[in-house]
Amino acid sequence: MRYTTFLILTIGLLLGCQPEEKAELINGPWHGQLEVMDGYLLPFTFELEAGNDNKPLIKIFNAEEEIWVDEIALIKDSFHIQMPVYEGYLAGRFTDSMMRGSYIKESLDRVVPFQALAGKRDRFEADNAPETDITGIWETYFNPETEDPDIAKGIFQQQNSRVTGTYRTPTGDYRYLEGVMDGDSLRLSTFDGAHAFLFVAKVSDSLMTGAFYSGNHSKELFEARRNDSFELPDPNTL
Repeated sequence: MRYTTFLILTIGLLLGCQPEEKAELINGPWHGQLEVMDGYLLPFTFELEAGNDNKPLIKIFNAEEEIWVDEIALIKDSFHIQMPVYEGYLAGRFTDSMMRGSYIKESLDRVVPFQALAGKRDRFEADNAPETDITGIWETYFNPETEDPDIAKGIFQQQNSRVTGTYRTPTGDYRYLEGVMDGDSLRLSTFDGAHAFLFVAKVSDSLMTGAFYSGNHSKELFEARRNDSFELPDPNTL
């Protein structure tokens, strides 16, 4: 009996001394999602690969934009991904093929639920053929029901269902947007560490009405009409 007890204790100690296996993320394509508002998910795509000294690197895609991320800490089953330039970061827990946690901007006290799955997936799923091609210029107004709506210039290119472009304003733009036309529904998103933007709209041949989400803290309605001759006002006159 004493020998059996000693043997069990010895085996337990030996097993306890075994080096702890380090969890690793699968290299290759990943599909990420941020939970914004009204039940919507903001998707983005990225690739994970091994860099120098086998340290992980991430490349995030937004239309023609590519963002390299190299400040990645993996400790046991926890991850911390610091986005370049901006203060925002992703943090949480992971398995080899899944990440689950939050996108965090501490100075603004903003926390957005985040998850990602390994494997190649389209940014958005399009179940229906596009009913219209939105390629061209769209005269756009955010908060159109207010006395002083914000003006923007929608500039889009569409190939089959895939759409890229932006909404340009007198003082900047809404970054590199990428998405789909799914039937009469437009969905566009971008994520770069500072901006987490989602646009959803219904589109006819000449009218676009929808909502713009910035993270899970802001929502603005907008309307747009086709107008290939539309120009933004000179910012110096505003």
